[in-house]
Amino acid sequence: MADDPLQDLEKARAALVAKRLAWAKTIAAPGEISQGAISAIIEVQQAIDVVDRAIEELEEAEEEDDDE
Repeated sequence: MADDPLQDLEKARAALVAKRLAWAKTIAAPGEISQGAISAIIEVQQAIDVVDRAIEELEEAEEEDDDE
């Protein structure tokens, strides 16, 4: 079975979304919000944005290949 880059990216995105939810739960818990938690959720969101961009680029490349 060949590697599927799109599937790999979608799995990576799902893992990052789960991580973001975990950080959101930490931030939502009663008490003071740590700067570390804020920084972590921002970093995870940036990683999601990068993966989203990679997915878009891969889909565009696949569409171009189909057009040829």
